[in-house]
This record gives sequence, C-alpha cells and structure tokens, in this order.
Amino acid sequence: SALERDGGQLLMGHTVEQIYIDKGKATGVRVKNQKTGETWVETADHIVANVTVQNLVKLVKDENQTSHPIPGYKRRVNKLPSPSGAFVVYLGVDESAIPPNCPPHLQFFYNYDGPIGENNSLFVSVSHPGDGRAPTGKATITASSFTDTQIWRHCKDYQGLKQQYAEEAIARLSEYFYLKPETIVHQEAATPRTFVKFTARDEGVVGGVGQRLSTFGPFGFANRTPIQDLWLVGDSTHPGEGTAGVSYSALTVVRQIETESNIMSG
Repeated sequence: SALERDGGQLLMGHTVEQIYIDKGKATGVRVKNQKTGETWVETADHIVANVTVQNLVKLVKDENQTSHPIPGYKRRVNKLPSPSGAFVVYLGVDESAIPPNCPPHLQFFYNYDGPIGENNSLFVSVSHPGDGRAPTGKATITASSFTDTQIWRHCKDYQGLKQQYAEEAIARLSEYFYLKPETIVHQEAATPRTFVKFTARDEGVVGGVGQRLSTFGPFGFANRTPIQDLWLVGDSTHPGEGTAGVSYSALTVVRQIETESNIMSG
C-alpha cells in the first residue's frame, strides 16, 4: 500500500532480463512477463538493483560495445569466494510442540568438529501466540542451515537428498521440540534450487558475499556501482544480510538519490 500510495507499482511474476547501459549510464531495463512471455523496455532516471553482485554483472549490457561494460567490477566479482546456499525446513505445528518459555530465535550447533552448515548448525525462528504467523493453537518453526550450492546443483537424486536433509533437520529439532506425526501439521523444505526458481538468485545463494575482512565495510561492494545511476542494494552490500541490513542499504540509496536530485534542482 505504501508503494502504491507513492506512485509505485509492484509486478509479480515478472523478471528483469537486462539492464541497458549507454555511454556509461544506466538507461532502462528489459522486463519479461513470466506467464505470457511478453517483454518490454522500461526507461528510468535511476535503477536500483536488489540482486546479488553475481546477478548484476550478468544483467548489465551496453548495446554499443561487445566487451563487458564494467570489466574491473566483473573481475572482482569473479574472484569472490564461493557463497553459500541454504537448506530451510518450514514446519506448521500444534502449540504443544513448543516448550514453555521458548525464545523466538535459537541457534543449535551439534558437532563442534563438523562443518558450520549441512544441518550441523541450525538457526531457528519460532512464532509466538498473537504474532500473526500461525492460527490460534498452532505455531510455526523455521530452521535453516548453510549448504554448499554445488551439492544440490550436481546431485543425481534431488528429491531423495531433499528428503534426507529434511528428515535429518527434523530429527535434530526433535531434541528440543516435541515433534511427532501428531504434532506436525504441515511441512515444507527449500534448497538452493528452490531459491533459484523463486528468486532467480545466482545458484540460489543466500547471505550475500559473506562477512570477511576483504569484503566487509569499506572493503565491500558499495551501493553506488561503476555505472552512473545504477545502484545496488541487498545482502551483497554493507551492512550485509538480514531484514535490518538490507533495509539500511536501501535507505542509504534513497538518501543519496534524494541528495543528488536536490543538488541538480537547486
């Protein structure tokens, strides 16, 4: 409603296939309707891309040159360590499955000699009565673990692996929650392939470029890209992943665009 109030429009089921560049300036995007296949070009004074840096370098194209419009930026992206994907299990449960005084967020780590992912660590979010996430008498449990995207990309039995991960995650969650067939009302799972399908993120990665000294803060990717009037927001930029982080990156871009507009009009 806030978007529509301020004159914006949200297009569901559409994909941006290309960002057009002309003489170093972003000029528009090619949009595709996933249902009808229709494509068209939207021109713009500014383009704000809420994508990964890996996606961004694939989207930009200058029709007047054969080489990549930002080769240095692309080389920097190509040198990044491989980002992680996520395996996520979503459970709708009876409220009896939730222990008394359960906190809304928990972090479980099982084998200290094992990896920081692949269900060996689980970050868990639990709904509370009245928060709108579950009907009366029910609750939701969402558990996620980092995973290697290549495991899912090249596996021969995808459904079998997905089921294996789901069963393993639920078994480990059962050490804290009361998870039985009679208390689990609904169950879903998501893998890097799921994130590719529904978000088009490159290889289904999550969490941005990862928090390392070489990519954090002033060493990370700026909101302002090398292409004029093309901005980057989301978990690839400072301060990183999470609702607060990506919202802050968007707010930073809004303030910079407003400042530039005021200077030009003043």
